[in-house]
Amino acid sequence: MTPSAPAPHTRDVSMRSLGVRLDRLTQWALLIPKAGARRPRDLRTFIERLPIINKKGELTRLRLNPAQEIIFQKLMEKRRRREPARFICLKSRQMGVSTFIQAYIFGLLSLYPNRFGLVAAHSIESASSMFAVTRRFLSHGACKGPPAPAVSARRIEFPAPHNSSMRIDTAANRKLGRGLTLHYVHAGEVAFWDKPEEPILAINQAIPYHWDTLVFWESTANGPQNLFHREWAAAEKGGSAFDPIFLSWKIFPEYSLPVAEREALDPDPKEAQYARDFELTAEQLKWAMLTKRGMCRNSWEKFHQEYPAAPELAFSFTGLPWFEPTVIRIMLSNAATPQAVGALEFGRAGAPVFSPIERGPLALWRFPQRNVEYVLGMDVGEGVSADYTVIQVVNAATGELVARWRSNRVRPEAAGVEAYLLGRFYNNGLLGIERNGPGLATLAVCENGLSSLPDLTPYPNLYYHTFSDRKEPEQTKRLGWITNRVTKEAMLNRLAETFSAGGLTIYCRETLLEMRGFIWDPEKRLFRQNYKAPEDKLKHDDDIIALAIANEMRHHARHTRFFSTSLSNADF
Repeated sequence: MTPSAPAPHTRDVSMRSLGVRLDRLTQWALLIPKAGARRPRDLRTFIERLPIINKKGELTRLRLNPAQEIIFQKLMEKRRRREPARFICLKSRQMGVSTFIQAYIFGLLSLYPNRFGLVAAHSIESASSMFAVTRRFLSHGACKGPPAPAVSARRIEFPAPHNSSMRIDTAANRKLGRGLTLHYVHAGEVAFWDKPEEPILAINQAIPYHWDTLVFWESTANGPQNLFHREWAAAEKGGSAFDPIFLSWKIFPEYSLPVAEREALDPDPKEAQYARDFELTAEQLKWAMLTKRGMCRNSWEKFHQEYPAAPELAFSFTGLPWFEPTVIRIMLSNAATPQAVGALEFGRAGAPVFSPIERGPLALWRFPQRNVEYVLGMDVGEGVSADYTVIQVVNAATGELVARWRSNRVRPEAAGVEAYLLGRFYNNGLLGIERNGPGLATLAVCENGLSSLPDLTPYPNLYYHTFSDRKEPEQTKRLGWITNRVTKEAMLNRLAETFSAGGLTIYCRETLLEMRGFIWDPEKRLFRQNYKAPEDKLKHDDDIIALAIANEMRHHARHTRFFSTSLSNADF
């Protein structure tokens, strides 16, 4: 009996199913090494034979994208130099960093015996995802290597004589790496680790200082002043064992959308300014606008955290940057080492003399010049290793920050001597000293001099604050700069405006970093400092306050000068 032909729709379904199977077989065939293929000794060749699933759900080989290429080159440079690799990577989302580091470590473990790797994730879900990537490297036989390893829940072990192994764990394990010897460590999304200090300490003790070792932290930002942010700030400053790697979303080809020939993007003013600041193409601007408005709930702060175009933008999510981040970024790139570092002391006839001292409190970017007018702003601390006393010296005409004196080990009275010397050194510049708290003692020294120091006479150009007395219908003069809620907001507003308009030039990297961390909290309506220098236990804004007072002195210098009544014409 002749069988009946299948219905047309049944044939169509069968053909589609066969086509799907053929597509899958073709993908798998691409990943099977050719007969007799040798185990590659070149690490890049090994990595690029590894199978991955791309964003389209396709099984393919790992081909390095621009972000992965940057990291690979930096890692290989360390190996060429025979230097231990220590990197901290601040990244934008979905750039393939975790997958690449997994592949890199897996390549090293496969190619070289007796190596031990650890992959630490911030959550069980993330750890499981990372482990799935590594198991895929094994299951599809990308290339020949050592005998097949044993695979357990979160561990891969190559048998003897190879003996290399990798384990995957979460940051919740406080003894992460303790008691082990490790060669390669991948710490993923460190900014999201809960109480990371203890597991990081355990990892650090487990890895030797040898050229064939790697510690790689990578994360998107998660607000300021967690361990990841502090370590990133230290690495940027050069005060960390880590080298920083920043991966802007701009380098990723997928983060752009096609723009039709006559398509009008219609960005709002902030979006247009953002495009100008970071020189976006039309395709990048279109992607940024849609991503910010859609995926980031139209929040610039959230967009900057997930897709930063510059490092300082990534950590501003918990508040609004008070000083223009773009200007800070440009000035940080031009930050300069001081011409001289040291201290001032009394010389002949009481004239101040500069003495170079390594790690002295005074940094000079420009020595004083004749016939140039300078202004000084001073924020006075207690001098007990807590808050700093800072004096900022600014060229009144150009707005250049020419000198900075900073110490937290000098009492207010002694700080008055330093202020006197620095003011005299810079052509008797107008000196504004904050009179709040310990500043009163500093002002007393500058106003009256000291009997124990005959060379210290009353300073000839002190600032007096002028205000209207509530009881008397006349103006009153009071020595020093008065900082209260009203005057603080006003002077910080003026400082931000002057800075954004290019009216200040700051070479001091520490001052700029402090400005970058200074944030306005619109909900609580207060200022907050998110930056903490690596060597400090507390967060400080002393540089900012001193600079703001110096900026106020610039505006008062030509119009409002009051001098101590104890002076005579001979003092000028």
